Amino acid sequence: MNGPMRPGLPVDDSTALSRMQFIAENSLLWTMSWCVWMMCALGLYLFCALFCHRLTPSTLTRMGLVFVGIGLVPDLIAEVLYAFVLPYSLHLSISPVMFQLIEFTASRLTGFLGNGLYNLGGLLLTLAAIRQRTLPDWVAYWGMLAWLLGIGLSISIALNALAMAELFTATSMVLSTLWMLIVAHTVIQHD
Repeated sequence: MNGPMRPGLPVDDSTALSRMQFIAENSLLWTMSWCVWMMCALGLYLFCALFCHRLTPSTLTRMGLVFVGIGLVPDLIAEVLYAFVLPYSLHLSISPVMFQLIEFTASRLTGFLGNGLYNLGGLLLTLAAIRQRTLPDWVAYWGMLAWLLGIGLSISIALNALAMAELFTATSMVLSTLWMLIVAHTVIQHD
C-alpha cells in the first residue's frame, strides 16, 4: 500500500497537481506498473477459469466465471485510462479538473465495478466449491472472508472512502492471494 506509485494516487492529502507532477516525472514507472496490474487481472480470470474447470458444472460455477469475465471489461478500461490516458493527457496540458475526472472515472470502473464483479464471481465459485465439498472448511471460510473484504473495497470506493478502501485493499489482496495459492495447491494441482 505504500509502494512507489502511492504519490500518484488520490490518497492522503495529495492534490491533483502533485499527482499530475508525480505521473509526469515517473511516467514509465507509472505505465509499466499499470501494465503489470493488467496482467494480474488476466491472471485472476485464468485462475478462476482453472478453478471453475475443477468444479462440477452448475449455475453457480457458470455465473461465478461469467461475473469474473465481465469484471475484466471495466477493469481493463480503467487500467488503460490510468496507464496511457493520464500520462498522455499530461503532455496535452489538461487541467487538474479534467485530470480528476479521468481519475474518478477510472477508479469507479476498476475499484467499484470491476472489483465488485470479480469478488461477486469469486464468492459464487467459492460457494459452489463449498456445496461440492471441494475445499477443506478452513480454506472455504478463508475464501469467503477474502471475497467479502473485496466487496467491502468496492463499497468503500463507491462511497469515496479512500482510507477505508486502502484497508480493504490491503486485507483482501493479502488474504485472496494466499487463498489462491492454497487453492492452486490443494484443488487445481491435484486434478
